[in-house]
Amino acid sequence: MHAGASTGWAAYLPLLIFLGVMAWRFRTVNRARPLRLPLLWIMPLLVTAAVCLALYGMPPTGLGWLSLAAGLAIGGGIGAQRSRLMRLHVEGEGGDARVMVRQSPVALVLILGVFALRRLILPGGGSSVSMHDAHALLITDAMLGFALGMIVFSRTVLWLRAKTLVAHHVQTA
Repeated sequence: MHAGASTGWAAYLPLLIFLGVMAWRFRTVNRARPLRLPLLWIMPLLVTAAVCLALYGMPPTGLGWLSLAAGLAIGGGIGAQRSRLMRLHVEGEGGDARVMVRQSPVALVLILGVFALRRLILPGGGSSVSMHDAHALLITDAMLGFALGMIVFSRTVLWLRAKTLVAHHVQTA
């Protein structure tokens, strides 16, 4: 009986961690922080490597590739939109100029909405997908594509916006 109680709490641990991170992000939502353009490629590279490793370990079937592509397209669209909602500006002049980014409250609400939708769509709220379920691998492939699309497109849109902002700032200076 005690092990069942432990398992019940363990199922809510990812939700509690996610809510804690989101609360922390909402606390700092109006603070501008530097956007380090030379480092924007690192996270997409790490996520791409992790997804490739996962796909190498368990290659998808034909329907799995379709699920991965759909997740990539949906994640890419949400990631691009999230980055468009962020506020960018340049602080400083000359060599001291740097691009600053402020998280948009709407962008954070978008992430919360995606998380809530995921909990509604996945069987058992996403906490107890059985590996014997025929759809579990398709859902996994779609989530891998979603994460990859969201990170890659989000960082790409941020980079493009920042480069345009820097070019405009240099022309007006």
